[in-house]
Amino acid sequence: AVVSTQSTGGTISKDNLESQLTLEQVALIKRQEGLNSKVSGITGMNLNETVDLLIQRALFAEAEGLRKEFKLSDRKFWWLKVRALTKARNWSELEKFAKSKKSPIGYKPFVDACLENNNKGEAVKYVEKLPREQQVDSYMDLDMPEKAGEIARLSRGSEELFDRILSQIGPQNTVLRDRINAIRNNS
Repeated sequence: AVVSTQSTGGTISKDNLESQLTLEQVALIKRQEGLNSKVSGITGMNLNETVDLLIQRALFAEAEGLRKEFKLSDRKFWWLKVRALTKARNWSELEKFAKSKKSPIGYKPFVDACLENNNKGEAVKYVEKLPREQQVDSYMDLDMPEKAGEIARLSRGSEELFDRILSQIGPQNTVLRDRINAIRNNS
């Protein structure tokens, strides 16, 4: 059987693919055994779990080394690092990472990961880096409907955004609905 590969742009046989995957797994196990003195129990994890654990333990150079050796894409590595840093509640490192270069995954994953780890204050830092429509949704997720309304007022298609805000608020909260409608009418 012949299998197409993305990395080489060519084709290799199924046997060669299996052989290559086995060699990569052996290389990962050897790297994990070398890391066992720093992180016990790491041997036997898959690559993503290994990188995740290294980042959670603030072993950034080791995680970066695995990224390069096993050719993890920037997008994949950024996803793993954002998730691991928020799980570890390492907010200062997350902020430093976000500022290190332009995110290849955008900033919505930063917001979502902060919210999943119950840190609304940290999530707010990344909302302003989002496109306006995503800002509106994120401010609603953060229970900040008035701020969502301010952003909606500045956006194209603001009527649709205001309708979404009002539907999320619900009819029972008349005071908040009145404030959002006041923002809407000032646009």
